[in-house]
Amino acid sequence: MNSNNKKRVVFYIDAADKDVLFNQCKLLQIRPSFFVRNCVLEKLGKPIFVSTPVNLDTKKFSSELIKVGVNLNQVARKLNSGVAFSIADQRKVLNQIATLTNDILEIKSKL
Repeated sequence: MNSNNKKRVVFYIDAADKDVLFNQCKLLQIRPSFFVRNCVLEKLGKPIFVSTPVNLDTKKFSSELIKVGVNLNQVARKLNSGVAFSIADQRKVLNQIATLTNDILEIKSKL
């Protein structure tokens, strides 16, 4: 639909109905205008677009990936600083890297 063909329509609803509308749109992860437009078009018998909501855990996984990246940067900075590590420390770091790798793969499989 061209922006030149779009016309503005204004309507009024009470506060309780507005809250229900916005809560429903938040759950579906769509804009209220999109929701209302599609409801009206559906009632008019026009073709509608079916929205597929994104997994809500995606934001959680993204923030976890950022934390993993920060941890990896800290490990790399320590390793590159020239500080001598004992073999036990090296094994501990390698085990942590393996754990992080597994966590990243698990998060990637869920996205």
